[in-house]
Amino acid sequence: MIFFFLAGCASNINIKSKPEGADVYIDNIKMGKTPLQYADTAIAGTTKNIKIKKEGYVPLETVIRKSEFQLGPCIGGLLVLFPFIWILGYPAVQEFELEPEKKLSN
Repeated sequence: MIFFFLAGCASNINIKSKPEGADVYIDNIKMGKTPLQYADTAIAGTTKNIKIKKEGYVPLETVIRKSEFQLGPCIGGLLVLFPFIWILGYPAVQEFELEPEKKLSN
């Protein structure tokens, strides 16, 4: 039963990049390559540090925030108070465009 409760409190985000196949690090932990489906049960307002790296491109560092309203935890919050801490989630999709590295010419 606890599994279903926690699964309902999870927030998912699909991290994409142009070009695809870039390495994704979340809070300095390598999570995989883009496109990447990421989920966690962190509370509303949480931010995660994101680094996206691909050979031949400038590494990109940014954050994702739980700032999107989620209906499920809101309904759960009406039944039990503490699910309100999961009322915000990540946006469904976040896409990042990597900048090619500049080649040095002689």
